[in-house]
Amino acid sequence: MWLLVLKKLKTQDVMSRWCAGNANLNLLCCSLCSRGPDSHEHLFFECDVAKQVWFGVRGKAGMETIHNTWTDIFEYLVGITKSNMAEHIIAKLVVAATAYFIWEERNRRLFTDRRRHKDQLVEIVLSTVRMKLHTMRFRNSIHTTRVMQEWSLPRGLLVADDDSG
Repeated sequence: MWLLVLKKLKTQDVMSRWCAGNANLNLLCCSLCSRGPDSHEHLFFECDVAKQVWFGVRGKAGMETIHNTWTDIFEYLVGITKSNMAEHIIAKLVVAATAYFIWEERNRRLFTDRRRHKDQLVEIVLSTVRMKLHTMRFRNSIHTTRVMQEWSLPRGLLVADDDSG
């Protein structure tokens, strides 16, 4: 996530700055949609494929109103950075998992002949987040109960207020 936040992932736009004097450098198009440039701005989450994955997971993170630009997503995350509310923890996990699997798919398509469909990527993101949530404990509240039902999590992950501290 730090590499993404700092825009240091090795996308073609970043690598082109290393070779500024090389006129023969041809930038690749996005390996996910073949329409836009291989850049941070495009890949997270303006690319058609990445956008479809984002639309497939953002509702489960309570982020339906957040636009599909990295700037808007990042600004939302900054606003909830210190929050321990279940919904906010899930939002952070969903964004991190989505970015990770979009980047992984980008590399998979660049360096192999294997590719996954956007629906497969959505399910991978959601199942990864669900597995992580199984390792956590949450304070019992109406909001947490709703979130746990939404994610099909067992009630055993809830802790009473007097058990948590």
